Amino acid sequence: MAMHFVDPLAVLLKSDEMIDRFFAAQAMASLVCHGNGVINLAIANSGAIDGLLTLIGYLESKMPNLIALSEEFSLVGNPEQVVLDCLFQIDDVRVGSFARKTIPLLVDLLKPIPDRPGAPPYAVRLLTQIADGNNSNKLLMAEAGALEALSKYLSLSPQDLTEATISELLRILFTNPELLRYKQVINCMDQLVAVLHLGSRSARLSAARALSQLFDADNLRDLESSTQAIQPLADMLNATLECEQEAALSALLKLTLDSTLKVAMLAEVEGNPLHSLCKILSSAASWELKSDAAELCCVMFGNPRVREMPTASECIEPLILLMQSNQETAVESGICAFERLLDDDQQVEFTSDNDFVGMLVGLVSGSNYRLIEASISALIKLGKDRTPRKLDMVNAGIIDNCLDILPTAPNSLCSMIAELFRVLTNSSAISKSSAATKIIEPLFMVLIKKDFGLLGQHSALQALVNILEKPQSLSTLKLSPSQVIEPLISFLESPSQAIQQLGSELLSHLLAQEHFKKDITTKSAVTPLVQLAGIRILSLQQTAINALEKISLNWPKAVSDAGGIFELSKVIIQDEPLPSEALWESAASILSTLLQLNTEYYLDVPVVALVRMLRSSLDNTIKVALNALIVQEKADGSTAELMAEVGAIDALLDLLRSHRCEEASGRLLEALFNNSRVREMKASKYAIAPLAHYLLDPQTRSQSGRLLAALALGDLSQHEGLARATDSVYACQALVGLLVDQTKDEMQTVAICALQNFVVRSRTNRRAVAEAGGVSVIQELVQSPNAEVAAHASMLIKFLFSNHTLQEYVSNELIKSLTAALESELRSTSTVNEEVLRTIHVIFANFQKLHISEATTLCIPHLVTSLKLGTEAAQDSVLTILCLLRRSWSSMPLDVSKSQATIAADAIPTLQMLMKTCPPSFHERVETLLNSLPGCLTVIVNRASNLKQAMGGTNAYCRLVIGNGPARHTEVVSHNTSPEWKQGFTWAFDVPPKGQKLHIHCRSKSTFGKTSLGRVTIQIDKVMSEGVYSGVFSLCRETNKENKDAPSRTLEVEITWSNRTTSNEQHV
Repeated sequence: MAMHFVDPLAVLLKSDEMIDRFFAAQAMASLVCHGNGVINLAIANSGAIDGLLTLIGYLESKMPNLIALSEEFSLVGNPEQVVLDCLFQIDDVRVGSFARKTIPLLVDLLKPIPDRPGAPPYAVRLLTQIADGNNSNKLLMAEAGALEALSKYLSLSPQDLTEATISELLRILFTNPELLRYKQVINCMDQLVAVLHLGSRSARLSAARALSQLFDADNLRDLESSTQAIQPLADMLNATLECEQEAALSALLKLTLDSTLKVAMLAEVEGNPLHSLCKILSSAASWELKSDAAELCCVMFGNPRVREMPTASECIEPLILLMQSNQETAVESGICAFERLLDDDQQVEFTSDNDFVGMLVGLVSGSNYRLIEASISALIKLGKDRTPRKLDMVNAGIIDNCLDILPTAPNSLCSMIAELFRVLTNSSAISKSSAATKIIEPLFMVLIKKDFGLLGQHSALQALVNILEKPQSLSTLKLSPSQVIEPLISFLESPSQAIQQLGSELLSHLLAQEHFKKDITTKSAVTPLVQLAGIRILSLQQTAINALEKISLNWPKAVSDAGGIFELSKVIIQDEPLPSEALWESAASILSTLLQLNTEYYLDVPVVALVRMLRSSLDNTIKVALNALIVQEKADGSTAELMAEVGAIDALLDLLRSHRCEEASGRLLEALFNNSRVREMKASKYAIAPLAHYLLDPQTRSQSGRLLAALALGDLSQHEGLARATDSVYACQALVGLLVDQTKDEMQTVAICALQNFVVRSRTNRRAVAEAGGVSVIQELVQSPNAEVAAHASMLIKFLFSNHTLQEYVSNELIKSLTAALESELRSTSTVNEEVLRTIHVIFANFQKLHISEATTLCIPHLVTSLKLGTEAAQDSVLTILCLLRRSWSSMPLDVSKSQATIAADAIPTLQMLMKTCPPSFHERVETLLNSLPGCLTVIVNRASNLKQAMGGTNAYCRLVIGNGPARHTEVVSHNTSPEWKQGFTWAFDVPPKGQKLHIHCRSKSTFGKTSLGRVTIQIDKVMSEGVYSGVFSLCRETNKENKDAPSRTLEVEITWSNRTTSNEQHV
C-alpha cells in the first residue's frame, strides 16, 4: 500500500510551493522511518532526492507556520535531512548513478546561500558520508569542484564543528591519491595549515590528519607553504590525547621525509619537539605511538645539531627499552632511531658503558631486513676503531648470524653485511682469525650477485683484502683461480676508482701464490691492470703495478700486447701527480723485466722513459735501460740528441760518479758525445769536469769505464769551444794521470788522442799537460813498442811544442826520446815513423837552440836512414829537417857543424837518387843539401886509345888537377898506345866543389922528356847531383903539327861524388 504513495510524493517535492514540498518530505520521512529497504530504494529511484535537496538549510524564520504545524502534530523538524540520511545509508544509493547525480547538487550547496545558511554544513556531512570508503565518489566530488568549494568554505572561518567536519571530509577525499594532482589541493593545504594555527582542538586534529594525507605527495611536501605546518604540528606533540599526537607524528614524518631543511626547521621550532618525543617514548603510551615517535626521532637524528642536543642522550634509554620490547614494529623503530643517533661520536662514547652488543647481535636474524640493516649499521658505528667491541661482536656470533642471512638477503642488506665485515676485519686480530676465513667464500659469492651496488662491492673487496693480505689466510683459500680472478677482472673495469684499486690490490695478494700466477685466467687480468697502471691516479697505479709486477714474468707477452710498455713508460715519466719512489721503481722494474725477456721491445720504449730509468736505485733496471738506449742510439743516431735533451748526460755522469754500471754508462756517454749535435749542447760543457774527476777518482776500478770516459773526453775535445773551456784543464790533468797509471796500448792511445785535441786548441791546456808531468810521460810513450802509441805520442809532442808556450820544457831528452822511437821502429820493422819525423821537424823549427845539441847530432844518422828507407812523406820530413839544420851550421861552433855535416853526408847517395826520382817539390831541398854536404870526388882513369906518336914509343900517364889543388898522376904504362890504368883518385871536400872543373893532361914520358898526348877538361857539377859521371872523352891535341888524319885520341874516365873515401883521398 505504501509503495503507491512514493511517486506522488516525489512529484510534490518538485512543486513550487514550499508547503507542498515540506509536507511531502514529512510523508517520506514517515515512510523511510517505518518502511523497509524496498520502499527506500523506490524513494531513491523516484527522483525524490533532488526535491529533498531544495529544502535543506532554510531558516525557521522563513517558514514559521510550517514549523508550528510540525510541532503541533509532533512531526520531525527537518524531514528532508531524515530522508536523505536514511537513503544514503543504503550502499546502492551511495554509489552509481544516485551518487553521480547527487554529488554535484551537494557541492553546489557548499557555496554560501543567504536564506539557506544550514545547507553547507549539512552538505559537508552528507558528502562525508558519501565519500567515505568510495574512491569513485571522491573523484566525482573533485571533478564537481568540491575541493575549491571546501577551501573557500574554510577561508570563511565557519563554526568549529563545521571546520572540523570540513577538515575530516578533506582527509577522506585525500585518501584517493588521484585527487592530489588537482591544483585546488594547494589551496586546501593552505587552509588546513591555517586551521592548524587557529582552529579548535578537534578541527586541528582533523586538519593534521588531512595534511598527513596531503604530505604523501612529493610536490605538496616541497611547497614552501608546507613548512608553515611544522610549528603547530610540533605543538600537537605535547597534546594529552594519543590521537592528536598520532596525527601530528604522522604528518611530521611525511613532511620531513628526505628533507634536511624541514628537519632543521623542526629542530629549531619553539617547544623542543625532541623533548616531546622523548616524553612520548618514556610514557605509558601505546607501542604504536612510541614507534611513530621513534621514527620521528630517527628522522631528527639525521641532523647533526639535533644529535648534539643534551635531549638526544636522554632518548637513549627509552629507545633501548623500545628495542627490548616484544613488539617488532617498536623494536624496528627503536633500533633505527638508535642507529641514527650513533652518527654522533659523542653519543657513541656515551653508550660505551652500556653493553648493547649482545642485544644488537641477537637482532641480526629473521626476515625483517630493515630491522637487521639498522642493527648491523649500529654495530658498525659502535665497532669503528674499537677493537674490544669488535671482538665482543665476533664472540657474540655476529659473523655466523650474518652468514646465515647472506644467501637470501637483498642486495642492500648484503652491502651492509659486507661493510660490517670490512669494519671487523680492519682489526688484525679478527682478520687473521679462523672466524674471518669463513667470510672469504661467501663474500666472493656476494660479489658476483647481479646489481650488487658499488658501496657493497667496495666493502666486500676491502674485507677480502683485509683477510687475504695475511699469508696464513691466503693459504687456506680453497677457491680455484678462475672462481676468484674472473669476478675480480670486472672490478678492475669498474667506474669506481676505489673499487678498481681494491680489485687490483686483492688480485695482487692472490698473485702471491704461484698457482695463481700461472693460471690462464690470470692472463685475462693483464689488460685492465695495464690500463689502470697508466690512469694517473696514484693509489690505483700503485695497486695495479703491484699486481703486474707479480705476473709480468709469467705473462710478459700479454703485458706487452696490452700496451704495457707504453703505459709503464707513462708512469715512469709521469710528473703530475708525481709517483712515489716505490711506485716508480716498481713500474721501472716491470718494464726492465719485459725488456730483458725480449730485446725486440728495446725500440718500443720512449727515450725519455729509458733516461728516467737511469735514476733507479736498482742496478738491474739501470742495466736494462742502458742497453736499450745503446740499441736505440745505434739504430737511429738522431736519438742521441733526444737523449741529451731529456737529461741522459747528467744521469750517466751520476752513474759514473757512484761507480754503478760504469762500462755501459761510459759506452752510452761516449756514443752521445760522438754526435756533433750533442757536443753543441750546454750539457756537454758541464760533462768535462765530472769525467775528469771520474778518471782521477781512486775508487774507479773499472778499466773499461776509464777507457770509455777517456773516449768521451776525446769526443768532447773535438769541439773547439769545449776544448777551450775552463774545465778542459781538469780533463788534461786526468788524461795525463791515466797515462801514468796505464800500460795498455788501447788506453794510452785513447788518452793521447784526447790530449791532442785539447792541446792543439788551447795554450792553457798545453801548460796543464806539462804541469801535470805530461811531457816526461809522453816522452816515454814515444818509445813505445806499439807503433800506433808511439806515433800518437809523437803527434802530441808536436802539438805541445808547436809554439813557444812550453819552451822551458824543451830538452835534449825530448830529442833523444824521439830519436830512440825512430831508431826502434827502424830496427824492429824497417819502417819509418812519419809522425815522429814530423814532430822532430816541429821541434827543430820552433826551438833552434836544440840544433847544436848532442842529441840532435845523434839524431842525424837516423834521419839519413829514414830518408833512405822511408816513404815519400817521411822523406819530405827528413829533407825539411836537414835543411833546417843546414841553415844553422853557419852559426854553430865549427866542430859541431862539421860533425853534423859529416854525418849528414851519408845521405848523399840517397839524395842523388832522389834527384832522379823525387817529386818536383823535393828538388830544391835535395839540391840544396847536395850543394852543402861534404863529400868525396873520386876519378877513375880507366884507359886511353890511339896514343901513337909520330916518333918513338908511347909511355903514357895522366896528370889530374882540380882547381888549385895539387896534381895527381897515374902510373906510366910503357910502350902502349892504348894503355889501361884503372886507377882512381879521391878528393875530399868540406864543401862540394860546385863550379870547379877536372883537368886531365895525358902525357908520354921518355928519356928525352915528356910529350903531351892531349888534354880534356870536365865540368864536375853534374856529378854531384847524379852521383856518377863517366864517358870516353876526346883528348885535345896541343899542336896542329900532328897528322889530322890520324885516329882521334880518347880517354875513358869515370867520376863519382859520394860520402865514401879511399886511402888516396885528399882534401881540397
